[in-house]
Order: sequence, then C-alpha cells, then structure tokens
Amino acid sequence: MHFTKKVMSTLVLLFLTMYFIGCGSAPRSISSKYEILPEKPDGYAVSKRLLLVADNQLNHLYGDPFWLRNELFDKFVPVTIRPVQQDLYGQDILKWVLEYYGKRHPVVHLGDGTNIACIGEFESFCEIMNTAKQPWVMVPGNHDAYLLGNLHNLERDWKSACMEANGPMTKDRFVEEYLNHLKEQNEDFGKYLDNHPVLGEWPENIGTVSTTLLPANSEEICKEFLKSVAYKIDRERPYRSYVLQELNLCIGDSDLPVYAILMDSAQYENAPTIPPIPSISYSAGLSGSMLSDQLEIAERWLSNAPKGEKITILMAHHPYSSLITSTSHKIDMFREKYTIPLYVSGHTHQGEYYVQGGDNGWIELNVGSIVDWPIEFRTFEIHQIKNDPKNIVIRTPLFRIPDIWDNAVPPMKPQCNAVKWEIKETDAENFYLAHNYKYEVDPTKTQKDLLVALLHTYRELLVNVESAEDNTVWVKDCSNDQAVINAIEGVLKNKDIKEMTSLLITLEGFDKKRKVRNSLERRDYRLWQAVWASKYDKLEGRKPVVTDPYIRFPSPKGVNNE
Repeated sequence: MHFTKKVMSTLVLLFLTMYFIGCGSAPRSISSKYEILPEKPDGYAVSKRLLLVADNQLNHLYGDPFWLRNELFDKFVPVTIRPVQQDLYGQDILKWVLEYYGKRHPVVHLGDGTNIACIGEFESFCEIMNTAKQPWVMVPGNHDAYLLGNLHNLERDWKSACMEANGPMTKDRFVEEYLNHLKEQNEDFGKYLDNHPVLGEWPENIGTVSTTLLPANSEEICKEFLKSVAYKIDRERPYRSYVLQELNLCIGDSDLPVYAILMDSAQYENAPTIPPIPSISYSAGLSGSMLSDQLEIAERWLSNAPKGEKITILMAHHPYSSLITSTSHKIDMFREKYTIPLYVSGHTHQGEYYVQGGDNGWIELNVGSIVDWPIEFRTFEIHQIKNDPKNIVIRTPLFRIPDIWDNAVPPMKPQCNAVKWEIKETDAENFYLAHNYKYEVDPTKTQKDLLVALLHTYRELLVNVESAEDNTVWVKDCSNDQAVINAIEGVLKNKDIKEMTSLLITLEGFDKKRKVRNSLERRDYRLWQAVWASKYDKLEGRKPVVTDPYIRFPSPKGVNNE
C-alpha cells in the first residue's frame, strides 16, 4: 500500500476512535405535552399509513480492492464489511417486506439504499423497490452518493470500488436517476422534468400563502401521493445537488391535511472528506447538512397554510444530533414556528426514539436497518382521538424479523430447516463472519477472503436448493448442479481474484435465471441465511439472543448412544 494511504488510514482511525469515545450525551425527558399511551385510544386515522424502511445498503461485491475496505476499518465502523451471506441474501428481506407490506401501503425509504455508491447498486436497488405495488419514495442517504458513505474526493478509488457496477454514483447523478424514477410514478411531474432537467420546483403554481384546506373533492385530491418536488443538479459541485419532496398523506374522509416533507441531509457546501477538515469539510457519514436553497423552499412549503390548519412531519436520513449546527438550528425554527410534531430519521441502524431539545424535550423517531441486526421496519400513520380535537396520536408499530414470522402463516411465513441449513462453527473457516477475522489492513487480502467465502456460499446454495430437472440455464460447460460445484471447487484451488470474480459474476446471473425444484424453499433458505448472518455478525459469534425461545442440545440418551 502506498505510504500516503497508510498515513491517511491512521488519521482516519484515530479520528473515528475519538469520535465514538466522545459521542455520548446526557439523558433527557420529553415535554409534558407528549403522553405515552399504554393502549390504543378510541379514534380514527387522518393520514395514509406508510411503510418505513431504511439502510438496506445494497453492496456491490465485485469491485477492485481499495484502501478503505479492509478488516481493520470494519473494527471501527462495523458495517464497512458485512458477512457475505448478508450481502448476497440480505436484500431478500427487503423484497419480502415489500411483497407483504408494500402491496398495501406507500413506501418511504429513509436512505442508504446502496453501500459503496455505485450506479449498478442503485439500479439493482430500484429493481427491488419497484416490486412494491404502491408508490415508493426515498430521502438521499450518505451511502447513496458518497464513497462508502463518507467522501467525494477519491475519484480513482471510487472507480475501482465500482468496477463491474457502471461507475460511481455521485450526488448529481443520484438526483438525476432518482428524479427519473419519480417521473415514472407521476405523469405531471414527468412532463415538468422534461422541460426543467437540472433545476426546478414542481408544481409551478405553489403560492407563498394558501388558505385552501381540503375541498369538497378531497377524496380525489388525496389520491395524489407526491405533492411537490424541488431539486438541483450541480455538475460542477455535485455535493450541492439536492432533492426535496412533499408527500400528501391526507385521506378522503378527513378534514385535516397531513403532509410529510422529505429533506435531503446529504447536501454539502464543500466536498465531504474523511477525516473531516475543520471549517472546510464534513464527513458525510458523521454529519448531515442542508444548504439555504433547499431550506428556503422547505419553509415556503411549510408556510402555505394558516398556522394550526395542517400537520407536517419532517423526514431525513441523518438523525437530528448528526446535523451540522446551521441545519439543526433551522430544523428547530421549523419545529417551533410550524408546530412540527415529529422528525423521522434513519442512518443509525439501531432504531429508537430520541428525545431532543434539553429540558423541554421533543421526539425524534429513528428507524433501524432492514438488514442489520435487529432487522426491523415500521408502519406510520396519524390518528385523531375521538371527542378530543386538540390532540393527535402518532401510531408507528415496530416490526422485527424474524419475530413477526412466528405469527405468520405459509406462504407468508418462511419455513426454516435450521439443522440442515445453518452454518456451524466447524464450517466457519469457509465463511466470513466478524469473529473469524483479525485486523487485516491489506484490502487485497480482505477481498480475496470475501470472494472465497462467496464461492463457498454459492456451493452451499446449490447443495441445499437444487436446480429443477428441466432447468435449461447452466454455467458454461456445466449441465447439472454437481458440475457447477466442481467448477467452484476448481477455482477455489488457485484463489485467483480475477478468476473468482469472473465465476461469481457468472454464478449470480445463473442463480437468478435457473429453475429450482422448490421456489419457496429457495426463498426461505435465502431469508434465513440473511437473518443468521446479520445476527451472528452483530453478536460476533454464533450465540443466542435473549429473545430466542428454543435451543436444542443432545439428551443424555443421545450422547450415550454415540
């Protein structure tokens, strides 16, 4: 490794160590205006029910090694490298959630749909999100537009990391691609975008003040989910690009307008760096930022109805505590001036309620990761309490996988053959779990370990999920599963990175297209592999958690009969 990169690695690790040691804060209590209810009050919904997901971080597996992606960095930032089973199968969890919850509710993704920030990652992410039967939108996350979620300024490394994935997804490119997705969802916005490709605010006739609430034809108006979009694509300074969105959450039989403004907390004055440079740059992974052009439009949207005549929720990727001072002060002003009841965020991967604002505390809802343990998502809606027009209820139940599978029924419930499917400690050398590796700084060695583990993972997949007898899609020069396994074992003998990468790309295409004996078994196998990988990576070993209800072990009779 080049000397300057060794020095840079040392500086980055020192910075991260200092940051995580000093990031604690004193506990706070919420204001008395909030009441934590032990049971559901008598009332009715006044908003659409949303599905909230976050931080699936779809990861490109076949890029060239580069200095930020090694085992040592993962010790300080645990999501730098995930178990390959989690990367390979984790997005199946998002697919499952979209299949069974996304068919009923519009979806808001709270950012970090991708990991390295490659164009190919975002394309694959959109393919998954498009399986939802209802509209979906997202806020930009730091991993969606900056190298490994942190920086903009290492073009060569970024291109290396995104080899075989169509190149880097810079912030301007992200906004462009995402707007094209919105164009497909809303025909009127699509026409506007065609005429205003790099800078715009839609619809054009947004006034500064509007006294219109929900008219007589409110049921028709409430069908529109996407209410407003503002954006800027800055090719010269991509990190200043942004997309701001307003959602219409009203429902036809309510006279109380409810909206959500999706803010872009990954917009920066200067290119993000790691480590950050005081008074010059921030790290996108540690600090969220919004610039004045975006904030001025957000305030105009907030002010377009008389005070007290609508409810608006603010949503962004970065938690409030991670926002730079100028941005958090603006959020404070919005919250107080326009009576914002809630700020919703992602980013932490460990969802919870945060209490902000000192002694007069207000609530932030943070949504955890859909792939990192504990794997979770939420629904969200606003309720009006019956005979109590002065108060509303935020209803946002938490769903955790695999807990919710206990009460599901097939085919929704994934079946589990743990005895056959789960990888035991005796097989762990063939896999890549956090407790198996040390403090390797060489990214090439790390990449080789990952590719070896991926090949073993495909081998296990073929053993446990067999191709159908009439399958016609095969790896070159192979005509059955055993031949594919033999090809894998042949490449594993040399462990050449280029050979392994080439075969893995072929295996990925083969597995997507092949016909299997039992498609539900294939789905279930992939889901449980993702769950186990996520769980044991978090625990740094194959261990039970306190909520595990059953643990099997040999009885004395079984031991004596061996």
